[in-house]
Amino acid sequence: MSPSRPRLPVLLLVLVVPLLVAATALVVYRSGDEPVSDDGDGPAPSPPASDVMGTVAGTVTDPDGRPVAGAAVLPTSLDEPPQPVPEIGVVTGSTGEYEWRLHPGRYELAVYVDGEPVARGATAVVAGETSPLDLTVR
Repeated sequence: MSPSRPRLPVLLLVLVVPLLVAATALVVYRSGDEPVSDDGDGPAPSPPASDVMGTVAGTVTDPDGRPVAGAAVLPTSLDEPPQPVPEIGVVTGSTGEYEWRLHPGRYELAVYVDGEPVARGATAVVAGETSPLDLTVR
C-alpha cells in the first residue's frame, strides 16, 4: 500500500495561511515617524469639519528612560457606545514616539512589544487638540 498524498486544499492551507498571517502583521506593524498621504505629497489631509478628530501623542520609554522603537500602540475606546478606531495600528518610531488621530472620547492605550502587553495608560481625546500620553514599559 502506497502512502497517501496530501490533498490540494490541505497544501494550499499550509502554504497560504502563513503568507496571509505575515502580510497582516506587516500591515499592522508598518509605520514611521513621518505622516504619509496617499499621494505622497505630504501629510494626510484634515478630516471634514463634520468629522473633527483629536490626537493622542507621546513617547514609549523603558524604565531607564530610553525610547522603545517598534512597539505597537493600540487604543481601546472606554466610551459607551465605543468610539470607532480609524486605523489598524501604530508603531513607535526610532525615537519611541507615536501619534494617533482618534474620534473625541476616552481611550485606554496599550503598548505591545513582541506581542506581549507591557504598558497601559488612559486619556481623553478632545476634537482639534493633542492629548499627551507618555508610557513606560515594565
